[in-house]
Amino acid sequence: MSLKGEFYWIRSMRQGGRKAISFTLTCTNLFQSETIDAAIIDGTGQLQPMIFRQQTLKAKESLRFDFDTVDWDWCQGDIFAILDQNGQMGKKWVLNLKTYAPGECPECHGSHKCRQCNGTGMIYNRPTHTYNHCEACNATGICQTCYVPVRRTSSTVDVSGGNVAYSGGQEPDVDAARQRKIAALKQRISEVREKLEDAKYEERIMRLRGTDITSRTVFTAHASLIYKYEEQLITLQSQLSQLEQMGC
Repeated sequence: MSLKGEFYWIRSMRQGGRKAISFTLTCTNLFQSETIDAAIIDGTGQLQPMIFRQQTLKAKESLRFDFDTVDWDWCQGDIFAILDQNGQMGKKWVLNLKTYAPGECPECHGSHKCRQCNGTGMIYNRPTHTYNHCEACNATGICQTCYVPVRRTSSTVDVSGGNVAYSGGQEPDVDAARQRKIAALKQRISEVREKLEDAKYEERIMRLRGTDITSRTVFTAHASLIYKYEEQLITLQSQLSQLEQMGC
């Protein structure tokens, strides 16, 4: 048979653009078609094989097999096989992605966290004061350089909402990271409020002492300080509100 198979990364449209694996089978015969039986086999043996009977590929035609086309989420060790008349595997292709030893990933150096969002899956947009999903990792919080999809088992952590999990290292906990950000923002808001109250208190004391607060220097200094704290408070409260709403 004149067939060529290839695994490659795609952005799965049915999974909101999440990075996923696709397999393409191409008929390399320039003059005639090929009719085959084929199967996709779970490398861990947890799922039933997906069988394709009497698939015809015209000359130079390709067929694509992935979550978007056949509902299969490819994971490390999965197999695409051509079946013979007895249903036995003949030619096959095994998904064997490169894996990094601990600390060797050139992007995250072993943390497995996306560097753009520090593993939270969210990016703060300063001009609009809003949190957006991180486009670099598609809001997963996972380093895309060393990401290897594996079939979920009792010892792996689900990150996709399906049957795919992250392989290797400690899985970034997006919700825990969000809660840490919320706690840090609340602490910062408390600190800024205290500074704002102190500035307003000093202004009241100066009034009681008869200090000329209309003096350009004194007035400008206190007005700028109070405005600075009030602006910081509004920004921090907006960030806090955004994060709290994302957990609803």
